[in-house]
Parts: sequence; C-alpha cells; structure tokens
Amino acid sequence: MTRANATRFLVLALCLSGGGGACALETSGASRLFPGDGPVVICAPHGGRLKPSEVADRRQGVLGEDANTADLGLRLQQAIAARSGLKPALLTCLWHRSKVDMNREEQEAAQGDPLAIAAWRHYHQLADQSVRAAVARHGRILLIDLHGQSHPQNRVELGYLHDAADYAQASRLKITDGSAALLASLHQDLDYPAFLRGPQSLGALLERAGFPATPSPREPIPSEPYFRGGYTLRRLTSGNPGVVGVQIEANRNRLRDSAEGRQRFAEALAEAMLDYLPRWLLLKPGS
Repeated sequence: MTRANATRFLVLALCLSGGGGACALETSGASRLFPGDGPVVICAPHGGRLKPSEVADRRQGVLGEDANTADLGLRLQQAIAARSGLKPALLTCLWHRSKVDMNREEQEAAQGDPLAIAAWRHYHQLADQSVRAAVARHGRILLIDLHGQSHPQNRVELGYLHDAADYAQASRLKITDGSAALLASLHQDLDYPAFLRGPQSLGALLERAGFPATPSPREPIPSEPYFRGGYTLRRLTSGNPGVVGVQIEANRNRLRDSAEGRQRFAEALAEAMLDYLPRWLLLKPGS
C-alpha cells in the first residue's frame, strides 16, 4: 500500500450490512466498530496485528499486543446479546501496538507519525460516539475496556483507576477518584468498597464462575503487578455522568490462549452482566 493509498484509507468508512441488521463499520484502516443497541460499550485497543509499512514504528513505550483480545471482545459482544437481546457496541483496533497505542495520550500513542495520529483520533472519535449513543438510548451504561496481561498471579484484574495500595485503606477508595462516580447518584449510602470487592462485586461474580479475579472477596487488595486502568477509562468516565467503567485485564493462561478458554470467559462475563447491570446500574437486561 502506498502512502497516498494509506491516507485515503484513513478517511474511508465502509459499512458492511449483514443479516438481521448486523453492521460492521470499518474505519481508518486501523479501527473496526461493530455498532450496538445495548447499555454496554466494549473497547479492545491492543488486539490488532496489522503493521502497515507506511506507518513509522513507535520508538518507545509498550509495543506488544494483547493477544486474542479482539476475538475475546467479539465473543463477549455475542454472548451478552444472546442473553439480553441487546448487542453491545464493540470497538477494536486493527493495527499492532508497535504502530499506534490507542490506550495512551496522542503524543505517546502516535509519536509524531501523521497516519498514526489520524488513526488515533478516529478511534477515539468512534469511542466517544459509541458512548454518547448508548447513553442517549439507555441513560447510563457500562464501559468495558478489554486488555490482556501475563502476570504470574494468573487472574483477571479489574481496574477502576485506583492503585493497588489504595485498596489497603478504605479511606483512600474515593468514588470521585475512580471510574464509577455515577453510582453515587443511583444508590443512597453506597458502600463503595463493597461495590469494588464485596460479595456482589464483579470480581466475586467472576470467581463464582471459576475465574480468579481481583479486587474480590478472595483478594480484596490486589498484589503487584496490577493494572489500575488507563487512558481510555479516564477519558470516557471522567466528567461523564452516564458512564461506569472498568478495565478488564484477562490473564493469558487458560483464558486467552485458546478459543475454548475465550468462549468460556466470554460466557461467564456475560452471565455476570445479568446480575451486575441491574444491581449496580439499575438496568434490566434486555431493557
């Protein structure tokens, strides 16, 4: 692909309509958006594998992909839709992280390459549009920023923008500092630490399905290394009264390294949503 063709590809939006009203919107050569109609938006920024030669390699930062997270996101979208009748919007990055990092601020993400800058801006424009559309439809939504990690603890890490050390002192777990500030307006006298790691937390729901997770009742204080959530989670939840967000870091072993493992986790997470959404966001699945 020549640079001129790559530039034209960056401004192309191609909608591929399938049966039952399904539509995959492929944009910018770097991103793919599967629009949805449900109260969940899924982003998978680090699962891309394409390495267009016209785009300069990033010189610093994390350069490895989160293997199979794009496929995991698609399986999760389908599993939630099958159970609720409403399909989450799903946004994935197609380019490898060595070319652009969609979960970093623009300077670090694109490192000056004009094609990477355009791709990064388009990805976040699509993310913003997807969140606004879902909030307009449902009033409040859950944002899932989907990632992968290979930490030795072999667990699912749930990030709400709190450092691991914050969980050791409940007084440091301030809802206004995290990605779920919306809950304060939905629940009188909310027990925020219980939301993060109590018996009805997302971590607890995943553990009951057989997937070790933190924070959770079993591991209420995440041990290091632990990913707290990053740029996308901050961008889409900070100052946005309609969004509760969580960064889900899926461990590679047993969960992402096989199609069967990805399907089991997608189904477990979809089942957890049937409890999580009505309990915490006061949204009935299928509403």
